[in-house]
Amino acid sequence: MNPKIKGLFLLVCACFVAVLALSFLSKGSPIEVQMPLVTVDMVKENQDKIQKAKEAKEDAAAARKRAELEAKLYQCTQDDECIIVDKDPCGCLKGPEGVTAINSAMTLEFSRLMQQQSGGSTVCPSVASAEKECSASARAVCQQNRCKIVY
Repeated sequence: MNPKIKGLFLLVCACFVAVLALSFLSKGSPIEVQMPLVTVDMVKENQDKIQKAKEAKEDAAAARKRAELEAKLYQCTQDDECIIVDKDPCGCLKGPEGVTAINSAMTLEFSRLMQQQSGGSTVCPSVASAEKECSASARAVCQQNRCKIVY
């Protein structure tokens, strides 16, 4: 490029920058910028919302995982896959809600799940329930691909 044209171009650019600078500096008042006021309480409130959303997401994931595990616990294809187990530390002493039928391959997972749910020491009744689920004729069978107790 010709040095004269280059010099002229740089001079025009410099003049343009000078005019812009003068127009910004010649204003009587500074440029006003509006920013929202953020308080410490607002920050804490937002952090609490984020934490609650995170906990809700974790709870939902844990519930989904638990539901999948419970579905596997009771899933079966044949009667010989199912067994009767104590759902409560008291078993039949607690009554029909103290026992359930599960897939025999899932006994370890069932035990872990029951340990997580148990709240500590339990006082058991002294007499066993005579209801159907706890009777001598009760047995575990597979009905509609789910382990159940029949009498």
